[in-house]
Amino acid sequence: MNLLILNAGSSSLKCTLMDAEQDAVLARGMADWAGAETQYRYQGPEHNENTEHTGRGNHADPVQVDWKGHAAAVRRFISDLQHVEPLALPDPSSLVAVGHRIVHGGEFTSSVRITAEVRSRIAALAELAPLHNRPSLETLAAAEAELPRVPHIAVFDTTFHASLSPEAFTYPIPHQWTQRWGIRRYGFHGLSHAYCARRAAEMLNRPASDLRLVICHLGHGCSAAAVRGGRSVDTTMGFTPLEGLMMATRSGSIDPEIVAYMQHHQGLSAEQVEHALQRESGLWGVSGVSADMREVLAAAQSGHQQSRLAVAIYTRRIRQAVGAFAVTMGGIDALVFTAGVGEHAAEVRASVCDGLECLGLELDAQANATCQPDADIALPHSPGRILIISTREDLTILREVRDVLSTNPLTN
Repeated sequence: MNLLILNAGSSSLKCTLMDAEQDAVLARGMADWAGAETQYRYQGPEHNENTEHTGRGNHADPVQVDWKGHAAAVRRFISDLQHVEPLALPDPSSLVAVGHRIVHGGEFTSSVRITAEVRSRIAALAELAPLHNRPSLETLAAAEAELPRVPHIAVFDTTFHASLSPEAFTYPIPHQWTQRWGIRRYGFHGLSHAYCARRAAEMLNRPASDLRLVICHLGHGCSAAAVRGGRSVDTTMGFTPLEGLMMATRSGSIDPEIVAYMQHHQGLSAEQVEHALQRESGLWGVSGVSADMREVLAAAQSGHQQSRLAVAIYTRRIRQAVGAFAVTMGGIDALVFTAGVGEHAAEVRASVCDGLECLGLELDAQANATCQPDADIALPHSPGRILIISTREDLTILREVRDVLSTNPLTN
């Protein structure tokens, strides 16, 4: 009983084949064409490394390939599952479903089997998550063409935040905007936040119902969530994934009047403003060096002032979110760092934690500099814990798909 999980980014695709009964990974694939060349990695059952630059084979390190795009990546991964020795999927009939991560689910509050109507509703939300929903639809179309007889399940990043209260999800705007057009806070990165909330409870050996967590998902996109009793009570991303923390190329929250000013007084079109805020802001916009935190940190360490400023803004906004959410929950039991930057950038974690002693969060500098996830990097006497967790969106998707299949056997 195998499940295929497809996680589409704006210029990347993560593919995972999992044993649905054992929660075990059977094969992984990753394609990334954000740069000039497409980098592709495939790891099958034996994880043997292949250093040839043909892109064919079972290899641990990425290789360059001459194709790009979500559809090509889907076709290649499914082909590798069935043709690269040792075969990860020798019997295609053992594949019971394909789970798709969909970033913006709008009014969907649970995972669903994808039908023509569901696909249409996902497409209608593409304007609200342009970097993600369109790639997910391209991935879905390619996967359905390759695997037409297998149920395809949509698992939404927004559903974890369906527990937000009206005072948390309602914007202070004309009420008819909320009622007529659904302008409200939806929240994102829910798959990651849900996994980390569960994993934090395991690491702390405490029931999730007793915990007040602030989870910081820091990757290309960034968001923080306040999780109390295992449920989301607040989050930084809102109507779209543009709100909230500073990100790699996205601005995060800004004065909304800036948008009107740039259009009315500087002559920029709505499309130009949106492009700038989505793709030319954040780390890239402030530093002028890169959207990659590793490169910005290296430039900052070499004395580049704009890079130093970019890192300072980035960490300051995270620290502010932690403080606000701790107050919202009446305290904090643990701060969680996850995703690419959160898991690997010790300097970022140290900067975020500088000053959080007032909340009972005391960082162990040595542990922070040397540990690997999953780990507790707070000082032994710290009242609150500071955790690094390697996020597993694939496990959250697997569990959601399993639930859909079990509650509606007709989808299998």
